[in-house]
Amino acid sequence: MTVALWMGDSFTRGEGAEVGEAATYPYLVSTELGWDCQVDAQNGTGFVNDGYLAGWGLAPLGERLEANRDRVHADIVIVDAGRNDAGYPPAAVRESVRCYVAALDQAYPHARVAIVAPTLLAAAQPPEYTAIGELLSSLAPAVGAQVVDPARSPQFSADGCWHELVCGDGFHPSAAGQRHYAAVLTALLRPHLAGNPAEG
Repeated sequence: MTVALWMGDSFTRGEGAEVGEAATYPYLVSTELGWDCQVDAQNGTGFVNDGYLAGWGLAPLGERLEANRDRVHADIVIVDAGRNDAGYPPAAVRESVRCYVAALDQAYPHARVAIVAPTLLAAAQPPEYTAIGELLSSLAPAVGAQVVDPARSPQFSADGCWHELVCGDGFHPSAAGQRHYAAVLTALLRPHLAGNPAEG
């Protein structure tokens, strides 16, 4: 079975949704596409952010990469992060992303890689998220990674019912939000990542 490693933050972890692991969007997408789902998600972290506000023992994505490489022999890697980097200087984010995508390519040279632009389940995205998404789009192709932007998908619209898709904190996806985000990501990732990795 194709092994998919998801790396991310509290969104990716399913924080606040009050659902089992199998009902979080990485697992929902992986089940739909026939992948064995492996997740490395730490609250409050990003390409730069080490999660210091969320707790002890957390680390930015780049510092977790070696352990992931040793733990998971992934055919597919999906990176869904950047939300927690919105408050950092653009130059710092750029350098961290540049170093990360290069290190990711070295750690998983034969894997298919998709990077998800930072997204909230909301009608409009913060300008900082848009800027980070554009940065990802400019740097990822150099290592053959595909960038997908859920907020630009025709399926992303919630017809004004965004409040039903987020938890009480107004930020993290609810159980319904997990399903909605999973459907959007499945449609975006299927053309690029579905199928036998050996064929791509």
